[in-house]
Order: sequence, then structure tokens, then C-alpha cells
Amino acid sequence: MRQRIATASALPPRVLVAAVGSRLYRAGCRTLADRRERTVQPRPAPAESWRPFVLGPGTAALPRPTPAELQSCLREADAALESTFTVLGYGAVTLGTNGRDWHRDPVHDFTWPARGHRFLGPVVGRADIKIPWEVSRLQWLVALARAYRYTGDCRYRDGAMRLLRSWTAANPAGRGPNWTNAMEAGIRATNLVWSAEVLRDSEFTALVGGILRDHGRYILENLEYSERLTSNHYLADLVGLVHTGGALRHSTTGRLWLRAGSRQLQREVLKQFHDDGSNFEASTGYHRLSTELAFMGLLALQRLGIPVRPEVRERLLSAVGVLSALTKPDGLLPALGDDDSGLVVGLQSGRDPRDPSPVLAAATVLGDTGTSQESAGPELAQWCGARDGSGGACTPATFFPAAGWYVLTAGPYWCLAECGGVGQRGNGGHGHNDTLSFVLCVDGREIVTDPGTGAYTPDPDLRNLLRSTRSHSTVEVDGEEQNRFDPDLLFTMRDDDRARVVDRHEDGSGRQVLEAVHDGYRRLGDPVVHRRRFTLDRQGLTVADDIDCRARHTLVVNIPLAPGVRAEPHGGHILLIADDKLVSVSQTAGPELSFRVEEMPWSPAYGQVVTAHVLRATLQIDGPVTWALRFRLADGVQG
Repeated sequence: MRQRIATASALPPRVLVAAVGSRLYRAGCRTLADRRERTVQPRPAPAESWRPFVLGPGTAALPRPTPAELQSCLREADAALESTFTVLGYGAVTLGTNGRDWHRDPVHDFTWPARGHRFLGPVVGRADIKIPWEVSRLQWLVALARAYRYTGDCRYRDGAMRLLRSWTAANPAGRGPNWTNAMEAGIRATNLVWSAEVLRDSEFTALVGGILRDHGRYILENLEYSERLTSNHYLADLVGLVHTGGALRHSTTGRLWLRAGSRQLQREVLKQFHDDGSNFEASTGYHRLSTELAFMGLLALQRLGIPVRPEVRERLLSAVGVLSALTKPDGLLPALGDDDSGLVVGLQSGRDPRDPSPVLAAATVLGDTGTSQESAGPELAQWCGARDGSGGACTPATFFPAAGWYVLTAGPYWCLAECGGVGQRGNGGHGHNDTLSFVLCVDGREIVTDPGTGAYTPDPDLRNLLRSTRSHSTVEVDGEEQNRFDPDLLFTMRDDDRARVVDRHEDGSGRQVLEAVHDGYRRLGDPVVHRRRFTLDRQGLTVADDIDCRARHTLVVNIPLAPGVRAEPHGGHILLIADDKLVSVSQTAGPELSFRVEEMPWSPAYGQVVTAHVLRATLQIDGPVTWALRFRLADGVQG
């Protein structure tokens, strides 16, 4: 009690009032929910009609997917009819679609009980709750609706009705693992709205209407709001409220949900995206997810005729611009920080979560003032009514200081340097120990990489390894982490490093220079400061490190390589071989770094792990030291 009083007394009055109000609101919602669960037995949601709104005038005509997109849609729909669903990087998983099969993780052979949601959660080290969550987001339901509209085959319509009834019977509101947080309900509600509007079947729409009422009530009672921190979870809650409220706006409660969701959503866009458009999560994957969430929410408001504040619209378009600028030459996003491979709405099958192009194309609808009724671009963009198929030109070289992301490009070289903090205003829930790390592409091929995420709760050791300093292209000191974390707390990290850029300029020859420093190792008995300087021109990239200290330390220099990249010693330097690309790594200054080649896990998507190589050198020092490495296309290859 004394600790709580001390904490409360240190809060500003406005924050204290917000905290007290939030706690009282949640306590009241919990009391009402408990009373309803005791007095009302789980029952199927009653049918309820509602008015469509997400398919606006720009989508009056049926989208025209490419042959590849159509085949991908039909494959997903046919698999759903056989109770097989694609789940993140785990791939296709088959579930029985009766009773508690919807609560099952077949990969780890674990089933959650059908208890009240407050008694359920992740089972650390035993199973992955994200598997039933992902299936229960119902993106496959939108695929069935699209398949029916494209083909007219009644199997898809009947299958959508059968599977949705099965899911609803097994997942009464508030019971089972698929109700353990409002984010899942919010994304599920969004897919329910889209599936009904795409399918255009009155019986299906009435069924969805009743289910949406349960979702709206649950989301409002379980908002993932904290006066200290709101994240992508709360953003998804609000997007779900907007869609449920929009669908049920003929009712008083529906209008209440819509009003609350629309106001808070616009506030959160300004709160969670920095002025330069970057997201506060310190993660490229969650920047993409949050951008997609915010876009779907604002698109719904636009279709409902609810004004979107100009600064909110501009902030989201800036976030879309960040996605464009961060896209590597191979069309994918680099994997800085966490990425759970989550998507929002199933409007395009087979999407790679790290491919932002469908979102880039779809987002043009927010600023579109054209009159053409013909949609263009990827299937997702067409369903959203986008008329400009392009996602906008990628900025050749740009920077986002609020997140610490700096893109350097020249000739065949593309480099993203990470010079920011742990994210989430110091909470570090989705940040990694990747300060002063970099991703390097040469001639469109990724050479130096980020290892990705792996998984969360099913494998804590893997989780902690892939967010550790040693897994990233930076320098580890004395076996310590740049930012300390408790291995049992998988979604927090201390904000130790205080990274900052001290120089950024481009000279007349086109050479780009970026210099940054962090204080993550100042806490050691003998404080250590790591400074790194990136110099990029058309001849290559130089990475120069400066370690300032006074006593003995052990340094480990890490260069993780993308899968398929081999490393071979060659005449005093290292030759990196990637397909038909040859990249030379040579040391141009400092004590000799004797690199050895080791294996390490690399994760292309959440739940999927393969083996890649890492160059690793250990150096014992007794005081300040400086070295530099040069990356360039090998002679005879550079054009």
C-alpha cells in the first residue's frame, strides 16, 4: 500500500485522475461481466441485421485479381473447407472444427480449456496461444467470401456459414482462449464485417450482426488501455469498436461504440506514430501492423462519413511513407525488432507480412479524390477502393530520427542503420538489443541481416536469444546486454543504451555519413562507450567502431549473414558469396579481427526458424580501440 501511495503521489494530477478513472471503469466493467456470466448461460448470438458501410463507391465493381491472386484465394478457401488454415510461419495446420478443436495448438499438441477468459492465457514453454488466436481472427472467412464472389460456387458460401456457426458455438463470448484479450476480438470483428459485406448473403449477414454485438460489448469491457502505455493492442481494440459500431449504428449501443472508437482511434494514431511517421514500438514489423490497423480504422470512418482530422490523416500517410522508405530492394521490410507476422483483414491471400506493397497501394484511397470507379493495384487495394495501383515512389535515402532508423543508399548499396531506443517509451516490449546494428543489401540481395523473431511464449530461450545483443550486427561487451532484460519477462527490456546520432551529413561527392553512440555499457564497473560511424558511397560501405574505456574488456563483434550467404577467407579478407554476388569484407584499420563462421537461428516469419551463418570475432582490449570494416562488391563483379 505504501508503495502504491508513493507511486500515485509522484504522478502528475492529470495522469493520476486518468489512472483512477481507468481503474474504476475497468472494475465496473469486470463486475458487470461477472454478473452476466453468472446469470446468463452461454448461448448462440441472436441474428441481427445491420447496414453495410466498408465497401464504398470505389468498390462497386468486383475487383479483378491477377490469375496468381485468384488461385491463391481459391487455395485458401478450399483449404478452409477442409479445416486447414495457414498460421503465420507455422504454415498449414489442420483443426477439427467441432467444440474445443478451435482452442487447440496442433503444432505443440495442447488444448486450452473452455473457461472464463480471465483464467486463461499463454502457457510458457508448452504451447503457442497465437495459433488458435490466428485461426480465430477469421481471415480465412473473408477468403471464403471472396472465393464465392469470384466464382459463384455455393460451396464457399455454405462453408462460410457452417464454419462460422461451428466457431461461434465453441467460443461463446468471454469463454475460451480466443477471448483472452480485446485485440483478438477487435481484429476478428473487422474480418466479420468484411466477410459479410463481401459475401452479400442476408442470412450470413444477420448471423454476423449478432456475433458483432457480443464482440462490441466484450471489447468495451476489456479495453487494453493503461494510462502509462497503450500499444498496438489498444489500436486493434479501437479498430474493432469502429467496425462493430459502424455495423450496428442503427442502435444506441452501436453509436456509442462508434463514437468512442472513432475519437480514441484518431488520438492513438497521433500518439503511437511519431511526427516523422515512424512507430513508437521500435519494430519494423509492428510499424507495418500498426499502420495497417490504423489504415483499416480510418478507412471505415471515411466510409461512414465521420470526419478524420487532417493531422491524423497526414500522420498515417507519413507512416505509409516510412514503410515505403524502409522497403529493401527485394521488396521486403527488414526485420528490426519483433515481427509476429500478423495481418489485419483477409482481403488478399498468400500475403508475405514483410511485403508492404498491398498496404502502400491501398493507402492511396485516403487521399484519393478521383472520380473513376475502376479500382487498380493488388487485390487488397482493389477491395479498399484504391484507384492508383502504385504505392508511391520509394525515397532513395531518408531518415526517421524519432525511431532511430536511417536509410543510406548509393549505387548498388542499400543500408538501414538502427540508432534508436528500445521503444514503447522505454518499456521495450517489442524492441531488440540491436543498437548500432545494420542491414546491408548489395545489388538487391540482402547480405548482412537481422535474425528476426522466432516465437514468443512457446520457446523462451529462442525468444531471448533472438532479441539479444549477440544475435545482431553490433558489438557485445563482456557478455552483457546493451539493454538488460529479465529472461522470464519476455516483453520488457530496460532502456539502458540512450542511443543518439551525433553526426549525419552528405558531402558533394554523394558520400553519406552517419555517426551514432550509445551508453548501454556505461553501467559497467569500468564504463564503456560504443561509437559507430557508417560511410556509404558508390564504392561500398565502411563501418568504423570506436570503443572508449580504461580497463580490460572482452568484445564480441557480430555480423549475421542472410540465409544462403557463405563466407570464405580469400587473400587477407573475407569473401561473402550470395548466389551470383561476391562481396568482399576487408579490415582497413585497427587490431586484427579474426572472424570465425558460426551457425545461428534465423527467422523469416513468426514460428519459422532456419539456420544461417554469422561472422563472429572476439577481441581482448585494455583501453580505447578503433577498427573499421569495408564491404564492397568484389573486383570483376561490380558494374
